[in-house]
Amino acid sequence: MTHLLQTSLGLGILLLLTACGGSGGSSADPEPGSKEAGVCGESAGAINRAALQTADCQFLSSYRLFADATDPTTGANGGGLPFELNTPLFTDYASKYRFVFVPEGTQADYQPREAFEFPVGTVISKTFALPADTAFRGLANETLIETRLLIHRPNGWVALPYVWDAEGGDATLQVAGASVPSTLVHNGQQLSFDYQVPDKNQCKQCHQFSDGDTSRITPIGPKARNLNGPLDYGDGQVNQLSHWQQQGVLSGLPADLGAVAMVPTYRDGDEQGLAQQSDQQLEALAKGYLDINCAHCHRPEGGASNTGLHLEYWRSLAAEPSKHGLCKRPVAYGGGSRSWDVVPGDAEQSILHARMVSTEPGDRMPEIGRALSHGEGVALVAAWINRMTGDCQP
Repeated sequence: MTHLLQTSLGLGILLLLTACGGSGGSSADPEPGSKEAGVCGESAGAINRAALQTADCQFLSSYRLFADATDPTTGANGGGLPFELNTPLFTDYASKYRFVFVPEGTQADYQPREAFEFPVGTVISKTFALPADTAFRGLANETLIETRLLIHRPNGWVALPYVWDAEGGDATLQVAGASVPSTLVHNGQQLSFDYQVPDKNQCKQCHQFSDGDTSRITPIGPKARNLNGPLDYGDGQVNQLSHWQQQGVLSGLPADLGAVAMVPTYRDGDEQGLAQQSDQQLEALAKGYLDINCAHCHRPEGGASNTGLHLEYWRSLAAEPSKHGLCKRPVAYGGGSRSWDVVPGDAEQSILHARMVSTEPGDRMPEIGRALSHGEGVALVAAWINRMTGDCQP
């Protein structure tokens, strides 16, 4: 494995007593000569479900989610299923390896718009690895940075961020987050930046779901529209939703997959073909990108509900143009000469576009989760805006 990254925090053994966004967990002091004590130190069995449900272990390996504790990108224990999103969330060109672990004998309940209702005991893992060069992916060409766990405990979801040591031997719980000076090559250009692992308040900021009376943490990615697409599970490409149902971890899936919404796939490199997309195809691509990158906050139930900018994929642009930012003034933004979130036909004068381009902490959107601007995503949204017609009147 190529290790090009160094952490400014000295990623050694660090005991942290609380969890990112968490409640209902505990951490045990290691006994002399042992890596972990108590439920986190138990060695028997496969997945350490007792620890997952009761303790915020110091080390990721204590949960035994993967057959090889040094490789969280494959070999999931306990029937863990890999999954991918049709259009992924951008995080500084990191590769992401996602798995869902649903307890044996239980199922997630299908939801048409929101994340599935997962049973207590479910674990969702997402590992981030930075490639030396984005042209060459795969763990052999990457450095492990962090693994985030979402654990469904009896009192709700708990988010735990684990940061990998420089040798890739294990990851340590770091509630306060981390800043990792990083370098990679993208399209032949070397990029240097500080990769930010979120702290516990930032976990809540992105994953919060408020129904007006209560606010809770909920998963973001595993929604039907994001999973309604193919993945190779070892025997060729199959639809992920169908596979989940066949594996007995999803109930309530409509018999007709054509009735299930599907975010179209948009990956780096696809920007080369944007000019050939029809208006309808371009709108679907842009809305899908904004849905996964922005709508977890920009929706009535999210942290940016007061902005009036609501970017869920299912929301109709024709019926609610201002919710998509068209000719809508921002609630708070010192945008200089820019006055509208989206100016039809003019991406350069659109605040939405400007905030995607910016890397300044006070201006960029999303405001956390990236240090770099996603050139390919910017190109998509710019093409969509520039294809629009209409005028914004003072």
